[in-house]
Amino acid sequence: MARQRIYFKWEIPSTVVKIVNSICADYDRREKIIKYSTVTGAVLEKSIELNAIVDKALEDIEPGIRKEIISDIAEGRGYYRSGCSVIMEKNAYYRRRRKLVHDIAVTMSLI
Repeated sequence: MARQRIYFKWEIPSTVVKIVNSICADYDRREKIIKYSTVTGAVLEKSIELNAIVDKALEDIEPGIRKEIISDIAEGRGYYRSGCSVIMEKNAYYRRRRKLVHDIAVTMSLI
């Protein structure tokens, strides 16, 4: 198994990054819950709240790459395996990705 590349240090605790990664990984499932109203009550309210937090953080990122960056975070892909590598440089990609993770963590009061 190949060694994982590390390009930058997080300015926030790694456990917070893992929580944000999990929230991004579950984004599509919560979107389906909201769209089709398959559940009610507290689960629906929390799903709406979490997706609103992610959507608010995504506002600063270009519309064309929003879904791709969320997918990259969720699946643990880096720049070289991302679809964004075709349209942007590595430093810009990681800058947007770090900002997205940071904004979600701040909004959720994790840091």
